[in-house]
Amino acid sequence: MEVELPESLRTMVREKLYIYTGYVKTVNMLSKPLVVSIGAEAYILRGKFMEIDSIIKWRFPKPYMPPELDREFRSIRTEIEAKVMWRCLLMGIKTPIPLYVNTGDAVIIMTYIEGSTLRELANRIRDEELCRICREVGVYIAKMHVNGVSHGDLTTSNIIVDSKESQTHLIDFGLATFGKRDEDYAIDLHIFFRSIESAHIDRERIMKECFLNGYSSITGDYESSKMLKIVNDIRKRGRYVAERKLKSAWRSI
Repeated sequence: MEVELPESLRTMVREKLYIYTGYVKTVNMLSKPLVVSIGAEAYILRGKFMEIDSIIKWRFPKPYMPPELDREFRSIRTEIEAKVMWRCLLMGIKTPIPLYVNTGDAVIIMTYIEGSTLRELANRIRDEELCRICREVGVYIAKMHVNGVSHGDLTTSNIIVDSKESQTHLIDFGLATFGKRDEDYAIDLHIFFRSIESAHIDRERIMKECFLNGYSSITGDYESSKMLKIVNDIRKRGRYVAERKLKSAWRSI
């Protein structure tokens, strides 16, 4: 699929670099990227950035938004996403490494991680391996929360286990935020639990228990219990809204 790329990416596709490593080597700054997926907010493309296998995320303009507001929103979200990845890497959390950030064009180029998502793996790997991964995710998320960062979209599709060393990586920080609100942290747990319940119901117990084991090893049992209470409050509100909608639907029949 052909995509009209922003100017910064088009320029990089045309440019070449000359690298001296005992001899002069010519490399493309960016090989022509290919579309991997299209989301509501961004194109995800894959290519080679200075010969490094990379993912390119471009938040494309939204024609339904006022142009100035659209540019500002895309720029801010791009900046936050890149900063969150760097903050996570400094905490020892494995994520893609940002290689290039252009907030004006809302572009992030980051390292590509070869592997499988937890969604793909969860129903076919052994309990011990599944527990290891979920516990590690719990540790990662707890470290983020302790340092004032929430992921925002912690589904099993946004966790990758690399195929070389079986290391766990978090991806897609497009909805991540900096802040100190306990409810933002609880929403991370809520989304993760819901993704388990919707796609991995047969492994629900082990996945949740191992995640919470990892989470409480960083936050402590008190904070972990407090977070679970907030998760339950969020779920009660969700059920209340769903019941109100159902009652409204019945009244209209």
